[in-house]
This record gives sequence, structure tokens and C-alpha cells, in this order.
Amino acid sequence: MQTALRGGCRHALKGLTAAALTALLVIGAETAAAAPAEFPSRPIRVVVPFGAGGTSDIIGRILTARMQEGLAQRLVIDNRGGAGGAIGTDIVAKSQPDGHTIVLASNGTHAIVPYLYKKPPYDPIRDFAPVGMVAITPTVLAVNNDLSVKSVKDLIALAKAKPGVLAFGSSGVGSTSHIAGEMLNAMAGVHLTHVPYKSASLAYPDVFSGRIAMLFDTALSMSPHLKADRLRALAVTTPKRVASLPHLPTISESGLPGYAMTLWIAMYAPARTPAPLIAKLNSEMNRALSAPEVREQMAQQGAEVSYGTPDDLLAATKLDLKRMGEIVKAANIEAQ
Repeated sequence: MQTALRGGCRHALKGLTAAALTALLVIGAETAAAAPAEFPSRPIRVVVPFGAGGTSDIIGRILTARMQEGLAQRLVIDNRGGAGGAIGTDIVAKSQPDGHTIVLASNGTHAIVPYLYKKPPYDPIRDFAPVGMVAITPTVLAVNNDLSVKSVKDLIALAKAKPGVLAFGSSGVGSTSHIAGEMLNAMAGVHLTHVPYKSASLAYPDVFSGRIAMLFDTALSMSPHLKADRLRALAVTTPKRVASLPHLPTISESGLPGYAMTLWIAMYAPARTPAPLIAKLNSEMNRALSAPEVREQMAQQGAEVSYGTPDDLLAATKLDLKRMGEIVKAANIEAQ
């Protein structure tokens, strides 16, 4: 299993060069020209399947504020959290495929949720039309300040010496932070005990006090606690170091080669949405993401802009479906 995980951990989507982005925008604009002249004919509903104030919500508001300039219609954020993002995502899967309802989903909703239920509420491939990747958000592994580890190598050694004793917190069963810990278990051959919380914010006091040893969470959420020295960050889970935390090594370079767990955020429409509408949405989305102020606002939130075509997003979805499925099945994770 370790070989399969390591082989699949390289993420395909990265920021494009300026020349490649220009070509992508030109192609998108030409294709979008075939879209019906009346589209969009009313405000576009953008379902964020997570609560207000979270990473997806903040990124969604940055993106839609810029997209609506080019679309000449309002893009209205509709927060529909619950069930790990499944509730809001399912709403869009069952919406009219007319381009006026889209979802700002993630690999949590499209690569993990489908494996958590015996009867998943939707099919991440069959029920959606990919629009494009939006951003990649790094996750950080941090430990209690009193824990006698200074690196991932130290942590793995301690976990092997005390199997099942060290616990890690996450934002819930089946969350990307949960999967990050289970991936560490699988690839390092250790047994870290998972402690789920209703949200990652509720886990912090227990890490501060030492009730649990460590936590996986987004850089955006963890940043204030790291600046206040309430935690000790060991590494980021991304394949490469991130610009917002350049001093932190990756888990891969810190003793676990091939490890990579990235939270990505992307836009999907319901299946059977006409291709010209998808092309127009993709073109305007990429145009918005290319704006320097949008890139800067994203960076301030610890996110890296990720351009791409619908086919790029489809490939990324299928890749993570395979990778996440292996982990969920091996760890016997089920929705609660």
C-alpha cells in the first residue's frame, strides 16, 4: 500500500506560467463565445458546502467578487454546511444544469465523502461537470510544545516506541485532516490515535494542554497559533514547501518520502450543464484568478491559486478518488 500511496501522491495541478495562462484564457474566451448571449440571465448561486468563515468560504468570496465583474451578474454565496460537505454538494448535484447553480467543492467532498457511505448521496464523476481548479491550501502538522519531538523523524520514532499512545486531532471523521493522519499512519507504519472534533477550532485547546499530542489543520487556521508560539509546527503536508511558510519542510523531505496530502478547492456544475456555459464559467474563473490582487488575497489566506481546464480538474478528481479510496478503505473509515 505504501508504494501505491507514494506513487499517487504527486499532485498534477500547479500554477501555470504566464504564457500558458494566456493561452488558456484565449482558448477559454473563444469557446465561451459560443455560450448563449443571455447567460448568465440571473444571479448565479455558488454553494459553499461548509460553514461561513472557513477556508472554502473565504476563498469563494474572493473569487466570486472578481468573477461577477466579467459575468455582469451577481454571484451569491450560499453556505450549506454539514456531513463533511456532502449536504451542500448534493444540492448542486440535483440542481438544474443551466449554469446558474455551481458548487465550490474540494477533494473532501469529491474524493473522500463518496467512500464514507455505503450509499453515497452522489457520484463525484457522473453527477458533476468540472469547471476548474481554484486553489490549493496547505495543511500543517503541529504538536504540543512540550512533546519531545523536533521533527517528523522524531515523531515517527516516538510513535513507534509508543503505539496508540499519541493522538492527533482533526476537523471530523473523513475530513482531509483525518486522512492526512491516516496517510502518515499507513506510510510510516505507526499507530497514531485519531480524535475527531466537530471543527478543528475545538481541537486547539486540547493540543495546547497536551490532552492530544498533535493536530493537522490548514495553514490559514493554524497561523495565529503558530505566531503566538502556542504550538510547534513540524512540517507541511504539500509536495513542495509553501511560500507563506518557507521555513517549514515538507513531511516528504522530513523522513517520509512521497508523502503528500493537499486540500484543493474547485468549482463544479451539475452534470449535463451545456459545454459552452462551462467554458464561459471556466474562462471568467481563470481570468479572475489571474488578477494580481486576487492572487495576493489568496496568498494572505495561505492559499495558492491553481489554474486549469475542466479536463485538468477531472483528472485531479479521479487521481484523488483513487488515493483517498485506498486510505479510507485501509483505515476502515465510515461516516458517523
